[in-house]
Amino acid sequence: MAAQIAAGEVILRPAAVVKELVENSLDAGARAVTVEIEEGGRARIRVVDDGWGMTPQEARLSLERHATNKLRDEADLLNITTLGFRGEALPSISAVSRLTLITCPPGATAGFKLTVVAGALQESSPWAAASGTQVEVAELFFNTPARRKFLKSKEAEQAHIVETMRHLALGYPEVHFTLKTPARVLLNAPGPQELPARVAALYGSEVAARMLPVALGTGSLQVSGLLTDPDFSLASARFQVFLVNRRVVQDRILGAVLKATFAGLLPRGRHPAAVLHLLLPAPDLDVNVHPAKAEVRFADPGRVYAFLLAALRQALGPLSGAGPRYTVTLQPEAPSFAAETSLLDPAPAPGAWGMPPSWPQGQPAPAPRAAAPQLGRTFRFQDLSVIGQLKNTYILAQGADGLILIDQHAAHERILYESLKAREPSAVRQALLFPKVVEVPLTQADWVREHLAVLAQAGLELSDFGGASFLITAVPAFLAHADLEAVVIEAVEALSPLKSAASPQAVQEQTLQFMACRGAIKAGDALKDEAIRALLAQLDDLQVSSHCPHGRPLWRLIPYGEIHQSFRRK
Repeated sequence: MAAQIAAGEVILRPAAVVKELVENSLDAGARAVTVEIEEGGRARIRVVDDGWGMTPQEARLSLERHATNKLRDEADLLNITTLGFRGEALPSISAVSRLTLITCPPGATAGFKLTVVAGALQESSPWAAASGTQVEVAELFFNTPARRKFLKSKEAEQAHIVETMRHLALGYPEVHFTLKTPARVLLNAPGPQELPARVAALYGSEVAARMLPVALGTGSLQVSGLLTDPDFSLASARFQVFLVNRRVVQDRILGAVLKATFAGLLPRGRHPAAVLHLLLPAPDLDVNVHPAKAEVRFADPGRVYAFLLAALRQALGPLSGAGPRYTVTLQPEAPSFAAETSLLDPAPAPGAWGMPPSWPQGQPAPAPRAAAPQLGRTFRFQDLSVIGQLKNTYILAQGADGLILIDQHAAHERILYESLKAREPSAVRQALLFPKVVEVPLTQADWVREHLAVLAQAGLELSDFGGASFLITAVPAFLAHADLEAVVIEAVEALSPLKSAASPQAVQEQTLQFMACRGAIKAGDALKDEAIRALLAQLDDLQVSSHCPHGRPLWRLIPYGEIHQSFRRK
């Protein structure tokens, strides 16, 4: 029981097994590491390397808890230069699986094989093997059903393994990494590679092509890596990888540096991509603060913060004072609130943020239509005399009874929401000529997979592309020109808290509200008179035009009597 409890601190899921075994391979000087998995690692994980291997005596000792050849005396704890040093990985893994270890040091005439089941040695014998080590882990958590029960789907666990391998490959671009299943190769990063080529192999050439080099060294501190320029951003912060002495870590200081560097340079909800590698003397760093070595503690965090901030700002160039400045180009989605399926300015020119959209040439503004009956309203929106906009947020109009203020975002949101519910032509799903791949957060992939049909009913069609990746195949027409990757990721983040216990109707309702909000014109959008009139005309067709789908008021009437009284007029 003590062994199983200890294993639970280190081995949380199949990805943790892969991490620990591959780190051992790297510490053993491997230049090629191949990982094979089945059923997301739940059924089988096999790691093969060409490292130093072990003698039979070392192999037996490696399965004893805290027996490690990476520390020789107590002083080594203050000068750790290896990825693994606790001597817990192999014993912890073997305690909750069926483990087979085959190893052979260079120059040996034969290798050696060990078989361990639930921590108990079953077999040990000489074995024919190439130089290096092979570790196969079968039926992970077979003897701890409670832990196995809480594993995610094979796709989700596989996605965690892919992410783990990406991180290890970024820290060691000189090593050839391969990850595969019986059906296909999930990752192939040849070595050696320069960092830009490695990023392209792992995250795609589009991201790699927009990254700037980062390099700064001041004595004992050095940082190198890549950073996207401010004209390029992503909908997720998942492509931010921090390495400290070649170890991928999670650290608030490093995240805060990125946020400070890009403050005011990116639109809200957008994030830079970064691969940053910090090198500093081992005594200035404590890596022994987390069982899985995922966190570190700096001896002088203030100095590290200032150093990294200087490096990143230097990489971006002068952002203040004399000299060139970056100009951030925002690409808003095209406002869409014309009659039927017409779009207003479907492709705004770069830098045209806030410019008034114009009615499509050759298409007349919609003709007036009869107003739907409305409680509490004695006027038709299309009969109002439009005055203009207030702060490009509220439409001002005058009617027989007074001044009417209309929240343009709330109004358009209600229009889009009703069209989605009624499946009107203006909201019909538009199939993408070239489906787009989007990678959602790993923790939310299963939720998306469970709700694909519900999302499709709301107009957002996704298909499973393996792991945490999905193909966007169709969207409501008014979102066709939006940043679809951002739409999907934001939708998942907003909707997934509903969890699987929520009814399909509740998820669908929330999805309709989200997409209507995401597709609606925003506060701050300048509108031409034709666009305003098109918007007002469509409000008359709605059964409910008093509030937006979230319950906020859509319009307000200020009676002339109240205006006169405020100016002491009779």
